[in-house]
Amino acid sequence: MAFINEELTKEQQEEFNSWGITYPLYGLGQFLREVEMRPPQEWTVDKERKIYLLRLYPLRDYYEENVFIFLWHGKKYIVQFRESFENGNDVIWNIPENYMSKDIVFPYSEEEGFIDDLRDALTAYGDYGEVEENEKNRTRCNF
Repeated sequence: MAFINEELTKEQQEEFNSWGITYPLYGLGQFLREVEMRPPQEWTVDKERKIYLLRLYPLRDYYEENVFIFLWHGKKYIVQFRESFENGNDVIWNIPENYMSKDIVFPYSEEEGFIDDLRDALTAYGDYGEVEENEKNRTRCNF
């Protein structure tokens, strides 16, 4: 099955909450604290393989740098990509120029298939993970 953008039902949000997902919060390149993630409204998911991409936040000083959680084969990865646009609204995901931390850098994992799945998830995510907008715009990854 391919990645899709999906709004979560109340039941899916409750299940997600039971996973106890946390993520690091950084400021000026320094770790501040670990934060428990609230159940999301939507995600990019490959349901068959149980792989999830969830956007966390843009970096405060570099708004084009976006931070995500990528749940892949039972492991949690914090990943960051720089978003740019081409030909109007086509979304391009790039390797970051300003990392939130020197400890979290591309390629995030050397495991076989990781980058391909991450690229597929970001391509499906597009811009803000919205189904309607992604049908109008193209998305590609420059990595």
